[in-house]
Amino acid sequence: MMKKRIFLLLLIFCLGLGGCGKKEEQTKKKTTATEEVGIASKDAMLTLSMRIPETLNPLLNREETVDRILKLLFLPLVDFDESGKACPAVAQNWEFSADGRSLSMNLNSNIRWQDGTALTADDVVYSVNTLRNAPEDAVYKQVMNYVSGCSKTGTNSVVITFRDSFSSNIDALRFPIIPAGYYSGQSDTNTKPVGDGPYEMESYQQASEMKLKASASYYGSTPQISEIRVKMTAGEETDINAFEQGMTDVLVTNAMDAGKYADESVSGMHQFTSNQYDFIGFNFRKELWKDKSVRQAVAYAVPRDNLKESVYLNYAAMTNTPINPKSWLYEENVATYEYNPTMATTFLKNSGWTDVDKDGKLEKEISGIRQSLRATILVNQENAGRVQIASKLKEELTAIGFEVTLDKVDFETYQQSLESGQFDLVVGGWKCSEVTDLTPFFGTGGSLNYIGYSDADMDTLLTAARTAVGEGQTLLAYSSLQKKLAEELPYISIAYRNQAVFASKNIGGEVHPVESNVFRGIEAWTYQKGE
Repeated sequence: MMKKRIFLLLLIFCLGLGGCGKKEEQTKKKTTATEEVGIASKDAMLTLSMRIPETLNPLLNREETVDRILKLLFLPLVDFDESGKACPAVAQNWEFSADGRSLSMNLNSNIRWQDGTALTADDVVYSVNTLRNAPEDAVYKQVMNYVSGCSKTGTNSVVITFRDSFSSNIDALRFPIIPAGYYSGQSDTNTKPVGDGPYEMESYQQASEMKLKASASYYGSTPQISEIRVKMTAGEETDINAFEQGMTDVLVTNAMDAGKYADESVSGMHQFTSNQYDFIGFNFRKELWKDKSVRQAVAYAVPRDNLKESVYLNYAAMTNTPINPKSWLYEENVATYEYNPTMATTFLKNSGWTDVDKDGKLEKEISGIRQSLRATILVNQENAGRVQIASKLKEELTAIGFEVTLDKVDFETYQQSLESGQFDLVVGGWKCSEVTDLTPFFGTGGSLNYIGYSDADMDTLLTAARTAVGEGQTLLAYSSLQKKLAEELPYISIAYRNQAVFASKNIGGEVHPVESNVFRGIEAWTYQKGE
């Protein structure tokens, strides 16, 4: 359990904002990349990359880049648009029960597998059972935290049952469906995959490359790019160097790296808002932060526009709530705190903090003792972007009368400080799940509520948002919840960082990546080999 918990925390908190290496180191890595990718000259074919797969079964796979490629071969049970709202894929339409605990789904009867057989309800049931027995770290294993079962109700209909009445249950149904007739009893996990997506496997050289071709059985639009080569690479640095040398056509990375690829070999940077969320949190175990006026003063001291330009280089979606601003659930009409040091000073004065001796530091008499306005900002030193945020916050708070200490520590110490509550302010972040639930962060006793926040009204709103049934009720519940969060300020929300698909000049057409599928809509891409 401890290893699993540490892994989760590492995933959540160790998300850096990127950096550059020395030129000679880059040159060395590029040479290595060339050897690893093994292409003497680029063919007139769209070339992508992924790690060496342990399996080509998408439900047993544990690797993110392999999953990206397998999405070209397999359709999900439910797809999601740019706003994160569910839309048809294998499931054509659906209806929740009144209590939200089950979902009746009708499947698209026009979908056929690449071996010519029809997709049926048996395949959906088999896929859910496969996930039940998948490795704990398989990409889609967490689906089983929400789904309790799946039963066939007709040739092309199923009922999905859930563990709880939960407004985001449908968000868990983005897993791919595999054919029961082909995979049942199969022991070789690297056997040629048979899917139902826009592409199918043409050939596979283990640990080297895979070739895909447009699938003749795909029910949707025929892809304009008829063939794709997928090269096996050793890691992210290899991906970057292969792209820089023109050996691959697509690179998925931080949007802040735009300047590195702004040359004649790149036709465009296609941004999408990631699930990586940055915030400033208050420790509610400390009496100072229980005063909302003081929290509001800090919020007014955060130079949001400056952070967007200097830290995120304008490659971020600034947010006023913990919900992704690109999400259909995001509520724009909430209390906002634009940078205003005068307002910050006013809120502190109204709370009784004054500069009695005119030394620029604020003080207040508490229980007969005059105390200084002090705060320590915790941040993990490995994350350069968040260190910048913490440093700028220190400057701004000092300017309005705080005595501020910046506590830059290694990740292990940072983690320990969070878990033990040994901090005043924290600059942190989450890689938020695509299955939206804010209860662990702000609910009384929540598993990720490191700030020690507790409020009965907030708990009621969290429960309402978590148990809402249907889009209308869910939207209304999340609207009320976000208004409360913006008013109470357990967090000062800063931004959701952007990722990007960098495309070579050979790629044209409509490129609209989303967090859950960077190749979404690849059927509309075009490819033309340059000179």
